[in-house]
Amino acid sequence: MEFRIRANPMPRNGRMGTSSKGSRVSLDSLIAGAFMPCLSTPRNHELGVFHRLHFGERAVGSGKSQVLLMKKLVALVCLAIGSSALFARVVEVVPGCSVKLGAVNEVTIQRGGKALSVYRGGGETVLLTHHRRDVVTAALEAKGGIVAPAGEKDFFGETKAYWDGHWTKRFHYYTQQSTKVLVEPLKVDRWVKDGEVISWRGLEFKVLATPGFTRGAVSYLMNVGKRRVAFTGDLIYGDGKLFDLYSFQDAIPEAKVGGYHGYGARLADLVESLRKVRAAKPDVLVPARGPVVRNPAAAIDKLVARVQALYKNYLSTNALHWYFKEERMKICGERVLGKGAKIDLMPYCLHVEKPDWILQFSTSRIIVADNGHGFLLDCGGQRQLDFVKDVVKKGLVKKIDGIFVTHTHDDHSQMVKAAAEFFKCPVYATEEYEDILEQPGNYLMPGLTENAIRDVKGMKDGARMKWNEYEFTFRFYPGQMFYHGGLLAKRPGEKPVFFIGDSFAPSGIDDYCLLNRNLVHADTGYPRCFKILREMKEDYWLINEHVPFVFKFSDGELDYLEKQYAARVEILRELFPWDDPNYGIDERWSTFYPYGSTAKPGALRELEVRISNHSPGRRVFKVTPRGWRGVEILSKPKTIELDSRQNGAVKVLVRVPRTVGTYVVTADVDSEGMQMRDWQEALIHVE
Repeated sequence: MEFRIRANPMPRNGRMGTSSKGSRVSLDSLIAGAFMPCLSTPRNHELGVFHRLHFGERAVGSGKSQVLLMKKLVALVCLAIGSSALFARVVEVVPGCSVKLGAVNEVTIQRGGKALSVYRGGGETVLLTHHRRDVVTAALEAKGGIVAPAGEKDFFGETKAYWDGHWTKRFHYYTQQSTKVLVEPLKVDRWVKDGEVISWRGLEFKVLATPGFTRGAVSYLMNVGKRRVAFTGDLIYGDGKLFDLYSFQDAIPEAKVGGYHGYGARLADLVESLRKVRAAKPDVLVPARGPVVRNPAAAIDKLVARVQALYKNYLSTNALHWYFKEERMKICGERVLGKGAKIDLMPYCLHVEKPDWILQFSTSRIIVADNGHGFLLDCGGQRQLDFVKDVVKKGLVKKIDGIFVTHTHDDHSQMVKAAAEFFKCPVYATEEYEDILEQPGNYLMPGLTENAIRDVKGMKDGARMKWNEYEFTFRFYPGQMFYHGGLLAKRPGEKPVFFIGDSFAPSGIDDYCLLNRNLVHADTGYPRCFKILREMKEDYWLINEHVPFVFKFSDGELDYLEKQYAARVEILRELFPWDDPNYGIDERWSTFYPYGSTAKPGALRELEVRISNHSPGRRVFKVTPRGWRGVEILSKPKTIELDSRQNGAVKVLVRVPRTVGTYVVTADVDSEGMQMRDWQEALIHVE
């Protein structure tokens, strides 16, 4: 059906004109022209086209009322697109097997009047592929018997112990595994391992161990007639894409690389798992999230090629080449790229001994003025603090006048509080990470100290300060991590030295931990760091406090780093289904603040869900909080509209139980083409 609406042309001055004639415009045409961007998102592309809405054939007002009607239609249509309840589509996979696409796909297999479900649903048996909360919370309502991977048993059953322990383990956190763990335990009726077979009403489901997205994930193979279906969890998303990259951070024991330094370590597992699934020759892949994959071999080959290109690129600019040397990097590379694969490593840049006016010990540096006073950069441990006390006691430095913290990692910040109190001096940072230094428990980031620093002087980016004969320039320098700064020190008659924390090493860039929030927008992250170096008007030296030299990249080396990094950003764009690659590398694009807090029994606590809109256009986000184990949510779901690159927050009011303990609040976040269930958590410790 059609409806009548006056079509007012939009003149070049941007003001709405008028027309005396009514135009007959089909709603399908209106949607196709005005709302096609809404339909091009990953989920809605799979959900398909809109069907005609039967309004009846009649005229609907004129002038401003038409514009208002159109605006309302826009809001209603886009809201509907974002609602899986309204637009979820049931797709037949093979005869007798269908999937309801949504935030978490719901597979239903019918047999003799009974049903088996995969991922979620009301079947008498429910198959789960991994433990992640943002998927398996949907299965808490399942009535049937649960089947889950034996390798992830503790994540299903020992949930209270996990969260009780996480209250303290969140500090000095270097294992770098996702905290998207169930809050309530899920009773599992059968634990399965690789090679086992589940028999159900004449059908058989073969279990394949397919680690990658999680350490112990499995997939299930089912044959129906001559068709083979693989239920692959989050192993692949659509046509050769991944839901995210940060979930693959892990240790590489054979290369003696810990979890913190293990960029995409489980990509090696992913490649092996994908090849195992491909070798089984399935006709269809049904993932936990995203569209059904009807060209499995091509999609798998595409994903393998993408992750190998990504990892090869990562190695080519990797600072770990300096720290861990070529042999260990080769081990890392061959795990993902294959035995004997060519590994490109950047040669070391020019590095020389430091100037005499800088004292160094471990991850601390002291700038010494002609009058004998010192300015300390970082104090990451008792040994570093003892060193500074010793040089002052011996008269090598008369007094510490101030401390600059380059970034929040505990090997640079653990004893800053104690040092500031002992030397009675101010602590400096830039505004961007002032709060996390003063209230570290409000955040979840790698390597945070619990030692909150009082009264940090947050300097604006580019602010200058005169200290004795030196001129200091404070820079926001989000290289190794987001909460990171740099200090440019100029001494008369000397080449300036730029103290960059851990952002570069002579072999490249320190972006080996995906949880550090290495954003890839053109004006932040390493692109910003490159730009600052390019804009330096004088020759200079760089200092990374893990490197016992000063060093500098040539113009050609900077060209290489920028070129390789730009290539990586393009690989990431192809790897993820989102409209901006930062959603796939920044787990904290939506997060609770404070992350951890304390409360008295029965008290009210106000939280914020902070959201960064990484998208190139405006987005509306809906936040739905959820309380667990007696936490009462007093706020209704709320929406917030954010312009591109804008940050915002939604407030959530909760009441905690009267029993002491650690409690968890989670929240869904929904936006066009993005449905994240129980995506983030906050901890409230009742004492």
